[in-house]
Amino acid sequence: MGEQNPEIVRRPSERERRGLVSRASETIGETVGQVSLRRRWVGGPRPWRVSASAFPKESALEKRARFLVRYAVLAPSSHNTQPWLFTADDDEIRLFADLDRWLTVADHDKRELYLSLGAALENLLVAADHFGLGFEVAYMPGSDSSHAATVRLSESSGSPQSSDSQRSPESPLEGGDSAEESSADYRGARLFTAIPHRRTSRGRFRATPIPTADLAALDRHCVEADVSLQMVADAETLDAIADLTARANRRLYADYAYRRELGRWVGRGAFGDPWPAAKVGKLAVSHLNLGRQRARKDGRAIREGPVVAALRTDDDGRRSQIRAGQVFERLSLLATALGIGIHPVSAALEVGGLRRELVDLLGRPDRPAQHLFRLGYPERESEERRSPRRPAEAVLVD
Repeated sequence: MGEQNPEIVRRPSERERRGLVSRASETIGETVGQVSLRRRWVGGPRPWRVSASAFPKESALEKRARFLVRYAVLAPSSHNTQPWLFTADDDEIRLFADLDRWLTVADHDKRELYLSLGAALENLLVAADHFGLGFEVAYMPGSDSSHAATVRLSESSGSPQSSDSQRSPESPLEGGDSAEESSADYRGARLFTAIPHRRTSRGRFRATPIPTADLAALDRHCVEADVSLQMVADAETLDAIADLTARANRRLYADYAYRRELGRWVGRGAFGDPWPAAKVGKLAVSHLNLGRQRARKDGRAIREGPVVAALRTDDDGRRSQIRAGQVFERLSLLATALGIGIHPVSAALEVGGLRRELVDLLGRPDRPAQHLFRLGYPERESEERRSPRRPAEAVLVD
């Protein structure tokens, strides 16, 4: 064989090298920019790794107050929008709605916005109770409608606070505890432990009945005088709720503005999907009418699951919605401790006419339904994926 010619290697010129570096920098910059924007909107997994051992128990009350926000941010919210902001000054924590995260189409009346704020508030109170801090809560304390609540902390939890119905009307702060039960009876250690383990169970539930004792425990944890828990297990009513939910999904997904809003949050990774899957999901949700598929899936889940629960309130005011959100999170934490899955199915509540139909179906049309969710044992034992969370530092403002 004849001798082969060696490869001729040409070094890139200085100009070409600069071009390569520039294109690489642009590519890296675009990627980092996408990641940064995603984290700014929905955060990441790190907040879930909060540790009680890091609580600064010897520090000033304000520093301890800021630590409590680490637990508040782990609350559920509609579309995982995390629509909350906090301030912490001395012994007060103030909770505000972040209106940039309000779902103006899906949640046109802000009901779910204030439910989400209530869930964050409840996590904060459970954490405060665990660390031995007393508290009083003022709901909607000022003229600013975005100011949802102010929590005033004290050094010792002491004796239980009076319930709202028993406090004098002149009191500027509403009691966080009930006179009938101490906070430990309906908050306590097992709810605190459940905060970083709580998940939304979006899959199918087994037909296995939930023990009566566990259902009774859930009912006992709804201690607010103006909020009631209604649980439905009979097949006929479940079937009617499934039909209402299916109708709602078909109507919502037929609205391009609704799909575009949902797609925006899917694309941001709000549900924990990896970046490529989130972008594909955004395109699918925004440009395809998936109402039939969603209606079929939710309808089947409601019919097959053992229990659907509704939270009802005395009125439709913001304060009632915040308190309903508190109850929902408390029930979610207890359900986590009991091994029960929980999944909101609130499409019927997002359509005005269907919300009224649901209330009529459930009875007591004078008591608005604020939230609707399934309870049951997940068909798959594997742990649900964690939705990303913004860290406390991102939601604490000066």
